[in-house]
Order: sequence, then structure tokens, then C-alpha cells
Amino acid sequence: MAVHNQPQWLLSRYLKQPTPEHRNAVVAANLPLVWKVARRESERSGHSFEDLAQEGVSGLIKAIERFDPNRGNTLSTAAVPWIRGAMRHYLRDRCRAVGGARSVIELLQRGAALQRRRERQGLEVLDDRGMADALGCSLQRWQEAQALQACLRIASLDQPGAGPDPELPLVEQLSDQQAPAPYGWLERCELRRRLWKGLKTLTARQRRLVLARVLQQRSWQELGARAGLSARAAQRHYQQACAQVRQQLA
Repeated sequence: MAVHNQPQWLLSRYLKQPTPEHRNAVVAANLPLVWKVARRESERSGHSFEDLAQEGVSGLIKAIERFDPNRGNTLSTAAVPWIRGAMRHYLRDRCRAVGGARSVIELLQRGAALQRRRERQGLEVLDDRGMADALGCSLQRWQEAQALQACLRIASLDQPGAGPDPELPLVEQLSDQQAPAPYGWLERCELRRRLWKGLKTLTARQRRLVLARVLQQRSWQELGARAGLSARAAQRHYQQACAQVRQQLA
């Protein structure tokens, strides 16, 4: 089989037998298209090429799953709008998040400076309630700021070193699924996108609970105290929230 016909052959195979393995083979064969669009969008926006390429893969997957050869377009022609759209949607969301977080980041900076002064003076580190009182904000505001700080500290859901098991990426700590070889990275990209979609289905209280447990590694006693629950109830609510996310992934 000629090398230049390989992508078309993989696409034909997927259209006849649309399994995840065949789809991922088509994705892998068309990654240069994602990289090309990602380079242009990176130059236009100044954002990370790697992040944009990862978002572009999600757009490519959608394009492949919706591709109709009867419309007369090639896959590359049909896929570019999906790839570019996924990248720009990501950029819009990121700009909104950063813009709305400035006051919270300033609050975190003030809190960090206060704790450093107390340490130099030999004073005890303030707890959440003490920090909120010292900074003149509500307890909920300070706790939300800490949750944001934990999120900003995580560059990617695929990055290890966070959560109860530091050897596992966060995406695997919240999911029971294991990505099969040889397209595990592609599966993880899609799983990452679906994980965030699942987290959005939770209530604000559930999200705070999950993020505080997984990212900040808070104890059940701390989580319960913050939510006005017992440690056992906090654990039960966390497990219910994770189960809801896993149901979305399934």
C-alpha cells in the first residue's frame, strides 16, 4: 500500500467500521493538520502551541465522527473549521477566566504576604477563618481563592503530582477508565475534555469539594468543617460527586 494513500485508507476503514480504534488511527494520521492550525493560532494569539494542539485534537475527533463523504469535501477541508473552532473556543474561555480572576489573585498575593510576615515574626499560620478576617473578606471568598490557586497550579489534567495519588494524573484519579495503546494519548485528550464537561454538571458546592480534595488534598475533617458537615458526610458527598462525573464519562 502506498504511503500517501494511508490516511485515506484509514478513513475508509473507519467509515465502514466506526470503532474507537479505527477512529484514533485516523486521528493519528491527521495530526500534522492539527499542528499546522495550532502553529497559526499560536502565532496569532501568543498562546502555547502544545495547549492549542491538544484542544485541536478534540476538534479533529468531532470532525471525524461527523464526516460525511457524500458532501464532496475531503476530511482535511471539513476538519479545519472544527479544529480552529476548538482552539478559539478554548482561548475565549481562558481569557474570560483570567479576566475574572484578577481580584482573586490579588487576594491570594495579600494572603501570601501576610503569612510570610507572620512566619518571620514567629507567629502561627492563620487558618482559613483567620485569613478571611485578617484580609477583610468572607470565608467563602477566601476558600474560593484557594481553590483557584490550586487550579492555576495544575498545568494540565494529564500532569502527575496532584491529588491523593501523586503518581497518577488527575484525569485518571477521577476516572476509572484506562486509555488503550497505541493511541492512549489521543484517548486521554478526549477524556480530559469530557472530564471538564462532567465537572461542569456538578453544583458549585460539589465542585469546591472535589477540587479541594483532589487538588488541595484536604482531609475529610477539613472539608466537613468548611461545608458545615461531618467528616463522614463530606466523604459521602465527595464520592457521590465523583460518581456523577464518572457517569458522565461513561
